[in-house]
Amino acid sequence: MFGSNIELPNRMLSYNTALLKYHSTKPIRGRSDQNTRPLARRSNENLTIRMEPTTNDVIVQLYSTDIIRYTYQADGDNDLSPIVLAPYPSALTNRVMWSVLGPRVNTHWSDKGCVTEVGGRYYSTPSFAVVQPAETGWTLVDGSKPIEVPYFNRKEGRQALKDANYYTFKLWLETRIRLNLCPLSTRWPSSSLSWTPSEAVKYLRQGETGWAEIASHMSTYAPLETVLRSLREAVYKYETCYDINTYEYFEDHTQMRNALNQIMRVG
Repeated sequence: MFGSNIELPNRMLSYNTALLKYHSTKPIRGRSDQNTRPLARRSNENLTIRMEPTTNDVIVQLYSTDIIRYTYQADGDNDLSPIVLAPYPSALTNRVMWSVLGPRVNTHWSDKGCVTEVGGRYYSTPSFAVVQPAETGWTLVDGSKPIEVPYFNRKEGRQALKDANYYTFKLWLETRIRLNLCPLSTRWPSSSLSWTPSEAVKYLRQGETGWAEIASHMSTYAPLETVLRSLREAVYKYETCYDINTYEYFEDHTQMRNALNQIMRVG
């Protein structure tokens, strides 16, 4: 990466601004490629700006990825021409995007999903995003996909736990713990919660034989409620106790983060 001395570029909020930056930046002397020019620190060749000769588009490149493309419109107002963003899930990409386009556009591209914030709304943009400046504020004009967020169906969940003998197992386990009949291992929590949904349901339905197997996975490092919650969530996943809410966009950052976390947790 750039290291601690990263120099971020200035704002370029339109094609015309990007074009001015391109023409005002001298290419590196002695290089065969005189079209590609440094965007920030001249000694840094990892962040560059260039003009596409066939389209006249101006492109910002981070390492080997074209992350921003300012499209040229021969018959239009290039102060308002669309800007194409190519999602690459890294914190550095988000920092460069913010430096160039913020606060009009803010990217939240990570391994949890590629989300682009435009005009205070958060859109799922898994492949690309096309944003456009306007006189009254910026808009997302292409690239968004509806995002499906699973949410827990409590009625189905309670029935699934009942069918899997979870409540009977819970009473059995708590009784054995009170009577000191359930010695706990000293393994770390990751080993005590290692069952798959199908394994958890199988153990719960086997009666005391399966319950003893679950108890043998318990650890002094994992609180009882942590173990019970992992079993409940395994049953919910196995029985698919989730409905789907579909969103075109999220209204705020908290709603977006909660939705992505829910998707990651449920799978």
